[in-house]
Amino acid sequence: DGKTKVIQVESAVSAEGKTTVLCNLAVNLGLTEKKVVVVDLDFYHPSTHRVMKQSNDNGIAEYMLGNIDKSALIKHTEYKNVDIITRGAEIYNSSLVFLSDKFKELIASLREEYDYVLLDCAPVLQVSDYIHISKLSDGVLLMVAYAQTTRSQVAEAIKELRKNSANILGSVFTMYDGKNEKTYGRDY
Repeated sequence: DGKTKVIQVESAVSAEGKTTVLCNLAVNLGLTEKKVVVVDLDFYHPSTHRVMKQSNDNGIAEYMLGNIDKSALIKHTEYKNVDIITRGAEIYNSSLVFLSDKFKELIASLREEYDYVLLDCAPVLQVSDYIHISKLSDGVLLMVAYAQTTRSQVAEAIKELRKNSANILGSVFTMYDGKNEKTYGRDY
């Protein structure tokens, strides 16, 4: 409907394929003539720059400090219609970034310029950044890794997201291996 533009991509814990799914989604949306920007908000383990073959220089850290302007912040990728914003230098207090007016204004301006703004976020059960980011996003896609993420972890992540009024759009089941059916019926 064109109203769900800023999408927060989350996982309960790390290594659930969040960044890979997000980058693949961005590339596929770009191929359908949608203008997409990927924003790396996993300040603890930034990795979108590697997947999208970009340097991690001149990212959000430098932008927030006023060392670069928005035009230097946004990097064009080799993928059609897909741009990226990296983390840049290490950020020690992410809450100060997410609560700042400058960050809120950045997300608002990206919402106007792009068809989709995909936010790569830190895992819900490991970092509480999602609390601040959910207020700026239209919804959350939750990654769930086959044979890795337990039902209790998924339930706890959903509980935390709902407690903070996050709009859960759906989930993506990642890392499924059809060859390994021995785990069927376990607590995953």
